[in-house]
Amino acid sequence: MNGIFFWLPILLYFVGWLVEFVRFWRPGNTTPLWGGGVVAAGWGAHTLFLASHVMDAGLNLATILSGVAWLSIVVYYLVQRRAHNTVFGFIFPPFSIALLIITGVLSHRGDISTQVLGLDPAVALETALVIHIICFLAGNILLAMACLFSILFLYEEHKIKAKMVRLVVKGLPSLGTLDLLIERAVVMGFFFLSLGIILGFALGGVETFPERMLTLRALLPILTWMIYAGFLVERFFAGRRGRYMAIWSIAGFAVVAVSLLVEMRVLYTRA
Repeated sequence: MNGIFFWLPILLYFVGWLVEFVRFWRPGNTTPLWGGGVVAAGWGAHTLFLASHVMDAGLNLATILSGVAWLSIVVYYLVQRRAHNTVFGFIFPPFSIALLIITGVLSHRGDISTQVLGLDPAVALETALVIHIICFLAGNILLAMACLFSILFLYEEHKIKAKMVRLVVKGLPSLGTLDLLIERAVVMGFFFLSLGIILGFALGGVETFPERMLTLRALLPILTWMIYAGFLVERFFAGRRGRYMAIWSIAGFAVVAVSLLVEMRVLYTRA
């Protein structure tokens, strides 16, 4: 597997993903046009890489996963063409990046950063680990904030329905403001969580990959990602607002809390 052709689609997908992120915060500008073009260029490079990989290695787990990543971008464009919604740019590119990273791990012996990029093992591992931890911490903090805003939303809504408006007005934002804060916190948290998961896939080697993927420690962040991906689809595609999304946010953070407890237990056991 040629390192340049392996990393080119990943890089282009990542840039396109960042552009979609900017698009969300700055609606109405021209960034969506060239952002979609960057993802399309990544898909073209991915097509060449996939064809070369199939001819060299044949049909195996790595090529199947790469094919699923390729197909997910096709689905992204088909859905985007009908829906014209920014939420799909948040979900499909990082999903494809993660699958491509897994493909690289399965196709190389040893650590992907050293085999593909030729980096010093200690430097590559330390740098990736620091960024991985920062992204996960940032994502979890933002999702915790979304949970807090959701609890405040439900509390204020309950007081309003109980006709206790005076107790609500003092010191609390309006329901509309809290609803918007939940949305922003989840979007930012999902972004950093996706980065953390992608780096987590890139950190290990093929020797321990299947075993690590089947542990509760590895599966809970993926489950968390899926829950909040569903949140974004419901929010921006189905148009759901208010109480329903607040409860969804709280339920999602319950999984985050369990994931943090599992992580702390693992770290305590190793100490």
